[in-house]
Amino acid sequence: MNNKFNCKRFGQVVAEDWKLYLRRFGITLIVWTSLPILIWITSLVFGVEIDPSPRAGFIAAFIFATVMTVPANMYGKANLSRDGVSFAMLPATKSEKFLSMVLYCSIVTPLFCGLGAWAIDSLLTLLPFGGFKEFVVPFTMEYLGHNLLFAAMLFFTESSLFMLGNMIFKKRKTGKTFAWILLILFVLTLIVQIDFIWNGIEYITEQLTNPVASYWFGIGFLLVLTTCLNLITYRRIKNQKY
Repeated sequence: MNNKFNCKRFGQVVAEDWKLYLRRFGITLIVWTSLPILIWITSLVFGVEIDPSPRAGFIAAFIFATVMTVPANMYGKANLSRDGVSFAMLPATKSEKFLSMVLYCSIVTPLFCGLGAWAIDSLLTLLPFGGFKEFVVPFTMEYLGHNLLFAAMLFFTESSLFMLGNMIFKKRKTGKTFAWILLILFVLTLIVQIDFIWNGIEYITEQLTNPVASYWFGIGFLLVLTTCLNLITYRRIKNQKY
């Protein structure tokens, strides 16, 4: 097989992954996307009005949970020497398989879940009864582009973390990845208590008093982190033995 990237072959991989996506994750995606219905029923039963802000938070949580679980659901066997043969036998290069994985885990899933949950929430708001009286507006129009970019980068980073965890752990991939993320965050929290590290962070913070500078620093940090994580995941896929 030609190891150079081929658009036609990549399209075939995307098509095969789409079938896999619907088979392994379709019902889960429908459930997560439909959860605003449960919130609406709760408001109807208890006769309370639920403001747009907490509903927007719920939708963000739905997207987070969905993005967290999709790598293991779709590509859970990709790093197993025996059960991963089907993944290995796909007529595509490792880079084409990896890019298809990124497409479904980092782009398709958050878009489907986010837009689907928002659409259902909006339809329920149109009803003359129930606790949804105002439409959810995820971001103000004034900073729409900036907020969308930052939200997208957060979900890209989350997705890259769980794709890497999926290629490292053999069992209970999502739970172990989540546990390791919490452990690393805990250790980092302890580390920043050390004076010379804390002073360095404080210095950077002082240099970023401008909100615009802080914003682009955050975007740059997430971009570098996501790129590094995805490169490691690709190396894992490339070096996987079956």
